[in-house]
Amino acid sequence: MKDKFCVAGWDIGELRMKRLLINRGYWDESDLKKLNGNSWVVVHDEPLEEPRNYPHRTEDINIDLATLRVKESYTNGKDVALRIRASASPNICSIFDNKVKENSYVLQNTKCASLGAIEVATQNVEFMTENGKLRANILDNDGQKYCLKASCKHIRDIFEETKNVEVLNKSMASANKAHCRIGLARPFLMQENHCYLMLNGLFLY
Repeated sequence: MKDKFCVAGWDIGELRMKRLLINRGYWDESDLKKLNGNSWVVVHDEPLEEPRNYPHRTEDINIDLATLRVKESYTNGKDVALRIRASASPNICSIFDNKVKENSYVLQNTKCASLGAIEVATQNVEFMTENGKLRANILDNDGQKYCLKASCKHIRDIFEETKNVEVLNKSMASANKAHCRIGLARPFLMQENHCYLMLNGLFLY
């Protein structure tokens, strides 16, 4: 089965996050190539007709990929981070309207955001593995500690090449600030009411 990818962006007109769905689904590799990396794009979006559960319903939006136009592409994380700094919240808990349980998940059907961002010192982010899976320990601005699955494609690609988290941790030392994109996973079947927090993007500056 082909890999599918969740693509989200900061709407600079509406000043909110949107999860961009193609035919009400995720993107594949060929779709991603149309973005030309991290980019400022213009695309026609439309509301989803079928009912969707919260919290993902807050940001889910369908797009017409044929209308996508890239206005500007960014070659480094600093440019992206500075462009979208307005999307950052004071801390992780505030992204999700203080509905986070056990610093780990939000219950399905909770009316809150499912996407957001924080900015922390790079020394507050450390990568590690748990049962072979890449995770990120984050010390938040309010002193809370989180251990999140790292789902960001760029980060995962680097890890898959080396299987060495120190490569990622050394890269953190090259910058002062980390713009961390935080999102909620869809519920797992075994824990069908839990939407777990993930690190789904990282830009350093």
